[in-house]
Amino acid sequence: MARYEVRIIERPQGWTEASLDDVPPRPAEVFQVLAEADELFAAVRAAIQFNEAARRDASAGWAFVVERDSPGRRWPNARLCTPLGYRVAAVGWPTGWEPQSPLDVPRCLWRAQGETDPAPLSYDRALAVVRGLNQQSMDHAGSSWYVLAAVENEPISQTVSYDPSGIETTVQVRCLHVVLPDEAGRGECSYCPAHSLPCATGELHEPEQTASTTSTRSLYAR
Repeated sequence: MARYEVRIIERPQGWTEASLDDVPPRPAEVFQVLAEADELFAAVRAAIQFNEAARRDASAGWAFVVERDSPGRRWPNARLCTPLGYRVAAVGWPTGWEPQSPLDVPRCLWRAQGETDPAPLSYDRALAVVRGLNQQSMDHAGSSWYVLAAVENEPISQTVSYDPSGIETTVQVRCLHVVLPDEAGRGECSYCPAHSLPCATGELHEPEQTASTTSTRSLYAR
């Protein structure tokens, strides 16, 4: 099981964050561990709360989230998770499940079938896309449902390959986490054939998922 840490560094002079979970391009050495958590979003919330206070009080510290004991680029035993990027993932519409709002997330998530855009979006932009797509599905009896997914910063794996023509191909795999927005619900499971099973009343089950990105470049390009 992943173990997340909220770590604090000294905020670089002249650096302006793009978001409250942003990280300087060259983080300084860690001088404090603020919190630990088994769940990514709990750690991210703690970091954001610290950074909100740091921005308000003009203090020197800045917080970010890592997965402890996972190799990363900046630290050999900690993989940098923030800032998070957001994507829109398509999931199968569970049989008998009825959403109450376009942001509802079914408990019995199927594995994501794809993304509407491989490039990470801001949280607000991705949320708006999910709302719009799901409203269309609700209005026109669509067969797909969409959820908001957070993608961690540093990859959990990277492979590089070369072909005889001099093309380098890099594939990076990152952890992906389904987001339950504050205003979202679980939907209605009464008409599901499995409505009497624990999944109808239990907590959200999030299958382990990853997102991969592929990039290529010519080694002979000028």
